Amino acid sequence: MRRATPKGPSVLAQKLLKRLPRRQQDLVKTATILGERQGVAVYLVGGPVRDLALGSASTDLDLTVAGDALAYAKALAAQLGARVTIHRKFGTATLVLQDGLRLDVATARRESYAHPAALPDVSPGTIGEDLFRRDFTINAMAVRLGPQGGKLLDPSGGLKDLERGLLRALHEGSYRDDPTRIFRGARYAARYRLRFSRRDRRLIRSVLAEKVLKRLSKDRLFHELKLVLGEPKPEAVLLILRKLGVLSSLDPALEPGPSTNAQMRRIRRAWERYNHLGIPPEPRLWRLYLLVLLLSVTPRIRHRVGGHLGMKGPPLDVLVMELKELPRLQEKLNQKQLRASRLRQLLDPASGELRLLVWAIGGGRVRKRVDRYLTRLASVRPALTGQDLKRLGFPPGPTYRRILDLLLEGRLEGRLRSRDDEINLVQQRFGRRYRM
Repeated sequence: MRRATPKGPSVLAQKLLKRLPRRQQDLVKTATILGERQGVAVYLVGGPVRDLALGSASTDLDLTVAGDALAYAKALAAQLGARVTIHRKFGTATLVLQDGLRLDVATARRESYAHPAALPDVSPGTIGEDLFRRDFTINAMAVRLGPQGGKLLDPSGGLKDLERGLLRALHEGSYRDDPTRIFRGARYAARYRLRFSRRDRRLIRSVLAEKVLKRLSKDRLFHELKLVLGEPKPEAVLLILRKLGVLSSLDPALEPGPSTNAQMRRIRRAWERYNHLGIPPEPRLWRLYLLVLLLSVTPRIRHRVGGHLGMKGPPLDVLVMELKELPRLQEKLNQKQLRASRLRQLLDPASGELRLLVWAIGGGRVRKRVDRYLTRLASVRPALTGQDLKRLGFPPGPTYRRILDLLLEGRLEGRLRSRDDEINLVQQRFGRRYRM
């Protein structure tokens, strides 16, 4: 990963903007000219600047306007032929261009917190206040867009921190104000190979000791967990959170180790191998990782641990039940003899996630059978349909299900190889004729 090299702010800004794809460069030029015409300062801010500093050709464009951002956004949308959605309460707007590209425009603002873990109170502010309200120094950089190529604003030393591989919050109260920044920081640390500074580790330990995480709503906590599990390598993020003491502060039993990491890597292989097949219900990768995480704790406390991770209600109940079913399903799939139709009966009712989990943690025989199901058996269907049965003289009703199940079994076991075979079997077994 390429690290930023300190240079003059104008030179650096030009270098960063040149790393944008051509399409985004054209959009920045249009945004710059409009800002000059309206007499407002326009900045490229946050994540896109960070990514450009790391050498990534960022496709995201986040603009902050020191002025009337909503009027600016409307004018920009009209100029670009984009669809614009205004969020007046937050002073933000989202533009969606005809090619699907998104562009976010926000008013420069300041934030304050009524108490730890509260949602922020937002009011208009300067670009300096806007940068200072952000989570980490690496996200507190901006490029002032101008006709001469722009100027880099880096008041907190984000470029230098990227060079040193450091992750630093902007102020001492950052994690107390918003403890979700701990999870976000762990994601950044894993994704960009950064490490929390010594000061930040101390601040996080202090916040955990004060049990500030407990003040987060279940919905906010679970949202952060899903973002962690949505990372390319969530096991790396979980390792950072474990070392920081975050996981054990949520629940003392939550200490995923090397076996959990290995299972998550196998889950990824299963996903890459089978997800493109589109077998319904299609698995969700984050939910697969969540099953693995709960698998790391003893069965009798899984419900409790899931609750401490922000889950609740039927979704949690279903997860716990699936893990309870897992050993029985493995045992049945590991039988010495297993007919194709029986394999369908075992795996058809399972969720997409449970099927891949069985493959990921199962032995050779189990894996082969899940593979056979996913690549061959799951797509097998009888040639006849309900309409065909109606033509054969069967009135709609429960008999349809019995007949179609019988035909599916014959197809799976190789006894029926054609449509004519199916018609003959139905006529022999149930004695009806075509009514054309």
